[in-house]
Amino acid sequence: MARTRNKSGTAREINTIQSVERAIKILEYLCRGPVSLSELSRELGLHKSTAFGLLQTLVKHNYVHQEIKTGRYRLGYRVLALGGAFLEHCDLREIASPYLQQLVDEHGETVHLVIMDDGQVVYVDKIDSPQSIRMVSRIGRRLPAHCTGVGKAILAYLPEEKVRAIVRKRGLSRFTANTITTWEELNVELARIREEGVSYDREEIEEGLRCVAAPLIGYGQYPVGAISVSGPASRMTEEKMSRIAGSLKKVAGEISQQLGAGMELNGNIHI
Repeated sequence: MARTRNKSGTAREINTIQSVERAIKILEYLCRGPVSLSELSRELGLHKSTAFGLLQTLVKHNYVHQEIKTGRYRLGYRVLALGGAFLEHCDLREIASPYLQQLVDEHGETVHLVIMDDGQVVYVDKIDSPQSIRMVSRIGRRLPAHCTGVGKAILAYLPEEKVRAIVRKRGLSRFTANTITTWEELNVELARIREEGVSYDREEIEEGLRCVAAPLIGYGQYPVGAISVSGPASRMTEEKMSRIAGSLKKVAGEISQQLGAGMELNGNIHI
């Protein structure tokens, strides 16, 4: 028996089928790589005969493949087909939308959803702050990555060669006295972001504007976008940005989970 929540948020119990749950656990375990029947049954606490029967069923339908030479089991090509079907119909904005509203309700500042395209960040969704003084932005706007919170959040989780290619093409132009303008500075900043899980823009692209951002991680641990909470420096104190960082990391983690973070599959998220 498992628990879920209805639209009103009330918990309710749902019936589950044990054999299906076991098959799902097997598929999730195989994400680590090829394994033997003995290891699988031991690690999942299944009797060998039970594990063997489930594996053979999954092999029959090509969700699992058994290696001829070693006898070990690994994921089959049908799993990739499922991932591709998910990606084909995945709408990042639809997934992120309720979380954006949650952040606005909690912090009272403007929230953005962005992706990266051709080395720049593109704003694909936003919810404005309810306050009279707020950040001026628009969907479709393009900005450099090195001086925006969302841009640095994405750069931090890209392969280094990809980041270097973006810097060579786009440069590190200065916009304010706080803008990062050297590869050494940027490299240090990206390492800090990976360690802390959040990025900050302390008036780096526009004086009087501050922002906290976090990456959205999809299949293959690849950054597919970022979300941010932005506002005037007069309200975005260090204390407030620290509070925002905590909830932003939690929200970004939940969105990333829905996008398949941790799964060793690659693909494009449709915007």
